[in-house]
Amino acid sequence: MSIQVNHLTKRYGDFTALDDIDLAIDDGELVALLGPSGCGKTTLLRSIAGMEFADSGNILLEGRDMTFEPIRHRHVGFVFQHYALFNHMSVFENVAYGLRVRPRAQRPPEAEISRRVHELLDLVQLDWLAKRFPPQLSGGQRQRIALARALAVEPRYLLLDEPFGALDASVRKELRRWLRRLHEELHVTSLFVTHDQEEAMEVASRIVVMNHGRIEQVGTPEAVYDSPATPFVSTFIGSVNVLHGSLRDGHFDTGGWQLPIPNADLNSRSQNAFVRPHDIEIVRDASTPWPVRIRHVQPMGSSYHVEATPVTDTVQGPRVENDYLTVELTRQTFKTLALEVGEVVGIRVHHLHWFHQETAPALD
Repeated sequence: MSIQVNHLTKRYGDFTALDDIDLAIDDGELVALLGPSGCGKTTLLRSIAGMEFADSGNILLEGRDMTFEPIRHRHVGFVFQHYALFNHMSVFENVAYGLRVRPRAQRPPEAEISRRVHELLDLVQLDWLAKRFPPQLSGGQRQRIALARALAVEPRYLLLDEPFGALDASVRKELRRWLRRLHEELHVTSLFVTHDQEEAMEVASRIVVMNHGRIEQVGTPEAVYDSPATPFVSTFIGSVNVLHGSLRDGHFDTGGWQLPIPNADLNSRSQNAFVRPHDIEIVRDASTPWPVRIRHVQPMGSSYHVEATPVTDTVQGPRVENDYLTVELTRQTFKTLALEVGEVVGIRVHHLHWFHQETAPALD
């Protein structure tokens, strides 16, 4: 069941929430809408659901124009961030609700409703809680019940608005894995909103990165991380160091360092280069062309984050955003190097990317 969005625009007074959005989602995909607060991702989701109506453009569901059709005609299941369960109803009745409120002619027999509800509760591994009420459940259990209720009406499209945003970190991790496995079993065309990039990278088959009402990039998790299309995507997805400088004769010149870029044969007066923390190597050789002083060391469980300040004898040193570089090392590498705060070491940059006129990416 495909979703096609064409030139969709939505304004609230002078504020443009969606600005000429084009998006295609294939049958059976699990796609994440990712971006900062206020970027338009929830407005886009609600527009597809039929909870909002766009000012221009259209929305096609399975090839049919549903732009101005009400939500009841769109065959969508919607899961809210804060569950929206009925506290006065049992878990069983919450899941059965969408089936019971159907017009009499479309309402399944009671035996079929019971079978369907228990089947869904078993699917979300909570059939043993059928007689309990929402206040008696944990947050993770309530979210799974909300998902079962959305699936009870057998939707063609499953739309989720920050479904795990109200949960603590450990529960979110568990439910992300569970949602991915559930989708692999059901293959319902699914679209979910999140501002958590780790969540999007772990769950989605493709990620739609949004900013200021526009789509910055659509691609697989690997593509948006390794080959960002814009400076915004580069800084929003994962951690990155930003170096200020210019392209000169096949090098990126930061004012103190000359970083070789093999395919950069153009010169520019001003440019930014982006380097991931794990693409920087620390070596115990302060005579390297790029010496740094260790400023701070932060253990992060399976890795160490090292903050290092550039050291240079030139009048104008390397121009690094925030005045320091972040380097990510494995625990084993950090212990082998035995780094101490205050000492001077060398670094090697293995990979960086940059952008021509803030649009097209170029990789080393």
